[in-house]
Amino acid sequence: MSDTLFDLPTQPALLTAERAVRTVDGPVDRPVARIILDTPFSWPDKLYDYLVPEELDSRAKPGVRVRVQFGAKRLTGFLRERADTTDAKTLKPLLAVVGEPVVTPELFDLVDRVAERNVCSRHDVLRGAVPPRHARAEKAVSGLPGVMFADVADPGVLPFGIALDGRETLVSAGRDTWSAIAASVQGALSRGDCALIVVPTGVEVARCRQALSQRLPGEPLAIIEAGSSPEIRYRHFLSVYRGRARVVIGTRAAAFAPIDAGLLIVVDEHNGAMRDKRSPYLWADEVVRMRKGQRTFLRFSFPPRLGTADVPTVVGGSWPSVTRAEQWEGDQRGLLPPAAFATIRSGLEKGPVIVSAPRAGYVPALACAHCHTRAACRQCGSAIAVPTAGSHAACGTCGDADWRCACGSRNLRAVSRGSSRIAQEIAAAFPDVGVDTLRSGAEESSMPLVVATPGAEPDREFAAAVIVDAGARLASLSLDAEIEAVGRWARVASRVSGHVLLTGGVPPHLAHALASRSLDVGGLREERELLGQPPYHRWFLISGQKTDLQRLLGGVAARLEGEAPPEQSIAALLSGGGRQVFARGIHLVGPTVDDTGITVYLHEEAPAVRLAGVLRDTLQDLGQLAIRIEADPIL
Repeated sequence: MSDTLFDLPTQPALLTAERAVRTVDGPVDRPVARIILDTPFSWPDKLYDYLVPEELDSRAKPGVRVRVQFGAKRLTGFLRERADTTDAKTLKPLLAVVGEPVVTPELFDLVDRVAERNVCSRHDVLRGAVPPRHARAEKAVSGLPGVMFADVADPGVLPFGIALDGRETLVSAGRDTWSAIAASVQGALSRGDCALIVVPTGVEVARCRQALSQRLPGEPLAIIEAGSSPEIRYRHFLSVYRGRARVVIGTRAAAFAPIDAGLLIVVDEHNGAMRDKRSPYLWADEVVRMRKGQRTFLRFSFPPRLGTADVPTVVGGSWPSVTRAEQWEGDQRGLLPPAAFATIRSGLEKGPVIVSAPRAGYVPALACAHCHTRAACRQCGSAIAVPTAGSHAACGTCGDADWRCACGSRNLRAVSRGSSRIAQEIAAAFPDVGVDTLRSGAEESSMPLVVATPGAEPDREFAAAVIVDAGARLASLSLDAEIEAVGRWARVASRVSGHVLLTGGVPPHLAHALASRSLDVGGLREERELLGQPPYHRWFLISGQKTDLQRLLGGVAARLEGEAPPEQSIAALLSGGGRQVFARGIHLVGPTVDDTGITVYLHEEAPAVRLAGVLRDTLQDLGQLAIRIEADPIL
């Protein structure tokens, strides 16, 4: 079937008739309520006009939740503003006002900017920014008496030369991160400012809360984290909105907290937990940076996310020494070299020791001993593994143990060892020392020797650490593989007071970067800029079915009339491959095809305001398409 309908990238967009604007008279002042509706579809992203009944006039304030009739359904939304004009022919009345206002004008403005930058709808942003209403929490906060904050003494000179001067600063503080944050918050409060602190997980929330409580006893702290119950989360959110707390600590969603903070802090910005896995796919530090203005912004992160701007950096606090050692080759890969046993032995003389294993399990990956082909189940394609000591190799999904390689061999060799196998080896080498294995950040251990997978490291101080197969992460195809690897090592090193040993294929320059907390990204920046990669270009992943993708790209090309090459059709672009010129300054990469549809990338030099605007305007005109757009995807 011909795709000629979509072979006209320079076809002008259809003209839309202007709707007449009329003034609405009613018994109340500004009777038109403009609502951001939480609809089941993303586009068009618009304000819907409704009539404010006289009985709801006093409660229908900007920022409040409302319930309305939308077609045959009843939906909720947020009242953005009230007006006395509308372009709608008829107006339905508001059905109800739900609760009290919870969205500030600053938050509405932030939501607008996020939606425009990330090509998403405003209700998608609000859904993650404002927790669901909880009536009991609302009633509890409403019944509380007013709060009087105590005066806070000036802490004097802040650690590492940190200055609350309205600038953005990168801080590499090691094990002293939390004490430095507490001192910085004290400095902000002594000046009459509030503070917002965003961290990756509940573990960091607890550590930050403890440090602040010790330094500022009696100071009310609002905790906004996804792990809290709906009631607790909403109660703390309302407390912040009502000004009952001047310090907010939380995970990713706390970046939208309704607080006018003079001090903004982000911890471990490169942690995967700091990015939303759903639309609008936000990095928490980007949201906080959009709120900065003249506020002080401290980034306690090493290594930081790669950016185009040079940011002042301060380094201080305790940090362990770092060395590297090679592991055994062949079947011994993943086991501990002699230097690891020496590090563990010397570390145990001073305190507990942690061993970081790259994967959980016993032997999670096997290969053919003859041809070295990775062993996969012939029934379902999953990996063949040895789950526990003494068990036989079998599929980890369907349990099938009848494996034979295509070369005819049935013999297997270990490709990597899991945390259980490494713990077994350590226990054999140190029979008089207790060894524990952790696989989750929620687990704790008081044993002198702990084997933990990434992210499961307990919240305690260790005398030494061994990171097994540290170079495994470098085999990733991700653009940020080196930065991510150093970040994983740094999370272990931040818990160590003495020595860290990196084993297995770690380049000297990365070991030096960890030791000095100074990752030289100069060459990486030059390469990214030359190749049009992030952060110098903003990329947008666009996926969907071919028909919808053609409509979207055709609409985008029509809006870029005179810039999109007329000789290149949309169908030709989608049948090509590699990197192609889509318009002046805009390139298309792809497509790739899988079971879910077609995926392409569009990218433009940062900040890519034109490309984001054209994508958003096109989606507004075309309405609901089976299209997913992810801004700044992980490449």
